[in-house]
Amino acid sequence: MADKIDFSTWWHEDPGAIGFTHAMKMELLHSEQSPFQKIEIYDHKDFGRVLVLDDLIQASEADEFIYHEMAVHVPVLGRKRENLRALIVGGGDGGLLRELLVHDNIEKVVMAEIDRRVIELSNEYLAINGDYNDSRVELICDDAARYVIDALGRKEQFDLIFMDITEPVGPSASLFTEEFLDNLVAILKDDGVCIDSDSIFIGKDRIRFLQEASSEEEHSLLEIMRSGRFFPHLDVYRSIVPMYPGAEFGFFLYSKDGYNYSNPYVEHDGKHYNEAVHKGAFALPNWWKNELGFGKKG
Repeated sequence: MADKIDFSTWWHEDPGAIGFTHAMKMELLHSEQSPFQKIEIYDHKDFGRVLVLDDLIQASEADEFIYHEMAVHVPVLGRKRENLRALIVGGGDGGLLRELLVHDNIEKVVMAEIDRRVIELSNEYLAINGDYNDSRVELICDDAARYVIDALGRKEQFDLIFMDITEPVGPSASLFTEEFLDNLVAILKDDGVCIDSDSIFIGKDRIRFLQEASSEEEHSLLEIMRSGRFFPHLDVYRSIVPMYPGAEFGFFLYSKDGYNYSNPYVEHDGKHYNEAVHKGAFALPNWWKNELGFGKKG
């Protein structure tokens, strides 16, 4: 008879309001409380280094490339443009930056991450980041809401805005306000796109998003955006990211012009991404269409 496993010694992710959690047998490598959040780095024998912020998994060495490649290559390759200017809101592990810098038509990337320690510890332990010394990169260690106000004052605009943020508590709380979203709309070009994403839980009566399940507020950025109050057009594509709760993961494209990003204009091969994966990501299951209330637009 096999020995009984003592799960009390395992790490458990914060289950939030949904009552669902990952349990993993990991070794704690580093833990500290920054001025903004609790930062932990763990090591798992199969998944490698794991970044955890305020008891929620942000990235693992094993599968981070799936999220980062799908978040970047779909909007970059889904529309032919030159001299792209991108803003990453958050993104402290550096994975989005890495994937953006792969593309020659990226002219500038601004990364506005409030917590410098997330950047430093991610670089030290995960090493999945892009090159912060690349001449195209501007790193801002400050509140992204403040940066967006400053950019608006300079009449600076972006083709791509990535919302790579934690849940709507703690350091990300200022990014779920009407003022911030109004300013975000103003700095996105008329033919630009804002990319957000979230884990999706399937319940017997409804679906829920990690953003709403981990906050006292019953909303997610998607729910705010679906009103059309900020961006009139919304499209969605999906992937599976095993390390995130529920594994089902949605990417949301907010735009002013409703451009269809489902067909890449050029081939590109990543560790996960390819042309077929790009196109297939926009094929939505019926429960997405029915329960989320939208599907791929023709």
